[in-house]
Amino acid sequence: MPQQVPILRLNEDVLNAILEILLGTGGLAELSRTSRQVRAACMPILFRECYRRMYVCLPEPDWFLPYPLWSHVQSLVIRDECYDKIDASRSRFTDNCLLCGALAGPLFEQWLPRMSRLRSVTLYQNPRNDEHSHGISWPALCAVLSIPTIRALNIDRLHVCPALRPSDELHVAAVAPLTSFQYILDKAALSSVYVRPASVQPNYTAEMIALSTALGALHESLEVLSLPTSSVPINVFSMHTWPCLRRLVLRGQPCESLVSSLLSGISHLPSLKSLVLKFSAETRTRPGILWRGEDVTSFPCPALEELVLTYPDPSDQIFDHLPPTLIALSLCCWRHLYHEFLSPYRFWIPSDGPLFALLLSSSEMCCVLRRSQTPMLVRLTLEYRADDGDEELLHHIAQAYPRLTYLKLIRYRPHGVDSVPVERITRALSLLAYLSELKVHLDLPDMPLPGLYLGRGSGGGFYSSSAIEKFSDTVEQTAGVFARELSASVKYVSILAPTASQSIWARFRIVNGKAFYEENS
Repeated sequence: MPQQVPILRLNEDVLNAILEILLGTGGLAELSRTSRQVRAACMPILFRECYRRMYVCLPEPDWFLPYPLWSHVQSLVIRDECYDKIDASRSRFTDNCLLCGALAGPLFEQWLPRMSRLRSVTLYQNPRNDEHSHGISWPALCAVLSIPTIRALNIDRLHVCPALRPSDELHVAAVAPLTSFQYILDKAALSSVYVRPASVQPNYTAEMIALSTALGALHESLEVLSLPTSSVPINVFSMHTWPCLRRLVLRGQPCESLVSSLLSGISHLPSLKSLVLKFSAETRTRPGILWRGEDVTSFPCPALEELVLTYPDPSDQIFDHLPPTLIALSLCCWRHLYHEFLSPYRFWIPSDGPLFALLLSSSEMCCVLRRSQTPMLVRLTLEYRADDGDEELLHHIAQAYPRLTYLKLIRYRPHGVDSVPVERITRALSLLAYLSELKVHLDLPDMPLPGLYLGRGSGGGFYSSSAIEKFSDTVEQTAGVFARELSASVKYVSILAPTASQSIWARFRIVNGKAFYEENS
């Protein structure tokens, strides 16, 4: 009998593929304990992603992470748990509760630069009410940006320089060639949830100044940029060239000056392929009209391939000037209004809520799409309320966008209507010969709404057990209709089902005209 070849004698590519499989199944850690040599082979995969919590400014680097692991870390996630968020009067690490004392000092200036394979850094917090204004200081930001190996910096629910000290010199001495800078604050709140403002507000002027300086140092290498509307320095785009920027994401409630100057601002981004504008709305008021005809004569990004625009205004002339290069278009709300249905704390029937007045009707949405000459679309997402123009909208989608491979429709029933014409909707969409995935929320009348004192549903919230069973049957029947009537190209159909396990979407695989539910999809 030939001697069995030890695992370490395998080809490196084959060995790494096996280790990756074991990582996904949870068996890699056990394998690494079998021998010293095997552990050495496993460590680059086991520890390439590292997660740490920071409570205080640590005195020694090995308190942050043991030295033997440093050379393996490629992606580092740090959660800010410092004690200075609410009261910095007794802190040894900061003189301002807005500025984090734990995410400072040697952590960024000395320790992280020693991680030779470090490519991505994520800094985040899960803020409570009084902690929303907490963030990193200007010296800390400069230190992170100067780590020579990193290519992606993500800052999530932490402010960037919410205050500037008199000693801060707004100059970046050295900067890594970052390709991705993503700064994200909170999602739009539900209309039924009151969010108490922070007791100490950040200085958004300071944030804009700091971001303008930092982005100015990164302008030559950035490919992806995400910013909150409260802090975006829109003038920075006209101050520099952006040869590599492909994707720009803006999130939050925009001010009038941002909305009015946005298109002229992005006219300096000739290579932009993706523009994502996730603007939140005030009660009964859309964010505003982007196209100001006197300022812009043609669409500023002629090579744009993706546009996401929330709370679209039918009077916005931008729809008359969209470039024919678009392959992905999303016109919906932020957040999607079906989240109002999933909140047990609502004080009204969701379809009577204040934000629903901002939805486009089927007729309005159809008019908007007819004005947009974008025949190359392969991905389309729409959120609207049905009216007499519902069938016209669906037929227009099927005729105007024959190349669609992905379609997401979030459709709400007209007020007082207790039925959904599933068969008519399906027949209208059956002409889409290349459609691969359909995702729909049809506002089915028997979809259960959560309450505070009912049985708990598997998807979170509180639901009646009988209502869950009834709606599960409805979802399966609806998926079956789509499976039978849609093009044979369709591989997946997903239907909003708030009680679906692991997800609010019930996903069905379509095989030979039949729908098979995929667990944990």
